Amino acid sequence: MTVVYDPYPSVTIDGTITIPDNTLSGIQINYGRQDVLEQPSPGYASISFWTDGDNPLDIELSDPITVSIAKGTSGTQTIFTGTISDIVVTFDAFGADGSVARYSVTAVGPLAQLNKRLARTTYAEEKDGTRVYNILYDAFTTTWDDLVGNTSWANAPNGISWADYDAESATLVAGLAADIDTPGQYDLVAYSGSETNALSFAQDAANSGRGVLWEAAGGSIHYDDYASRALESPYALTANDILANGLMVDAKWGEIYNYVDVVYATGTASDENINSQQLYGVLTGSKTTTLKNLTDAQAQATDYVKSRAFARVYPTALTVPLHSPTVSDATRDQMVAVYNGLYITCDDLPPVMGGELKSFVEGWSWNLTRYTADLTLFLSEYSETYSREVWLQVPQTTTWATYNNSVTWENAT
Repeated sequence: MTVVYDPYPSVTIDGTITIPDNTLSGIQINYGRQDVLEQPSPGYASISFWTDGDNPLDIELSDPITVSIAKGTSGTQTIFTGTISDIVVTFDAFGADGSVARYSVTAVGPLAQLNKRLARTTYAEEKDGTRVYNILYDAFTTTWDDLVGNTSWANAPNGISWADYDAESATLVAGLAADIDTPGQYDLVAYSGSETNALSFAQDAANSGRGVLWEAAGGSIHYDDYASRALESPYALTANDILANGLMVDAKWGEIYNYVDVVYATGTASDENINSQQLYGVLTGSKTTTLKNLTDAQAQATDYVKSRAFARVYPTALTVPLHSPTVSDATRDQMVAVYNGLYITCDDLPPVMGGELKSFVEGWSWNLTRYTADLTLFLSEYSETYSREVWLQVPQTTTWATYNNSVTWENAT
């Protein structure tokens, strides 16, 4: 365990401008989602730093930007990659004794680029992963037919070739084959219509497939299908890793659904839980999909009810202060490489917090200075992805005689 850890954040703009860590006032980074039933929004970073007011920096909108911090063991890790979307410059001081200019820069992740692009007008019947791959490939790739008829090379910058036309997305496109789970798990109906927003269309496909479309800190876009999280190995946090101040569990009546409709291509599948309705009244929920098959829609409706019919109390967020001397270097290395779907466990929670944690990371937020690094993880309970029964869902006629001699309640489902 390292007693002293300083993150020493480093910001690089356009590959050439490096902002010294001793001029950084603060960095906030946000990725992902806070509700497993929603798709992640584009990530963003807010970065504030100062420089000599007599030497303006050559920073432009759409410049690429990266943020890195020190790992726990050795080396550095990129924790944000994006594109500058806003630049604000203010003066803190100016005069004979010198001048200080403060830059406030906002940058957005690659999903924001996808939000600026269009999907094509037709897609064949295909599985969810293949649909997401095709949407992203089409949105980020320029073909000859995409160009306006009077486009000429005179309109392009000197030195450009067709191979690198629209090359700002070349690296992202090259990684899609490895980053998108294909073919996926669910059959989606064919699409024929007008051009539509590529991000919304891809999110609809991901929602229908019970997968998640997310962006990594390195600047790539990923799609994990419904089965992928089952392959995750858990990473165990201890009480020494977690900031106790502010740790909270949050049970919400509004998140309980005990009658659910799932709309698919030619109809609606439904499921309900009578025990939950007797406790809370009928609380309805619905999900609209592009699923082709009734069996898939019915399975989703059943799992939806299982995961949301009763309140499940667990910490929906926790903070790991990487600069704390109680946090191990191994945990620092894992946390700087955090990603959507990371499986987190903890057996050291206070009883009032449920005692143990089995959760997936859905989103995360960095709050950085030169000497501190607070990472807040936004979590979903394991059973919200892979549903399992709670005690109130077990039929009243069930007896232990229906199970084998070695079974316990913890593994009965």
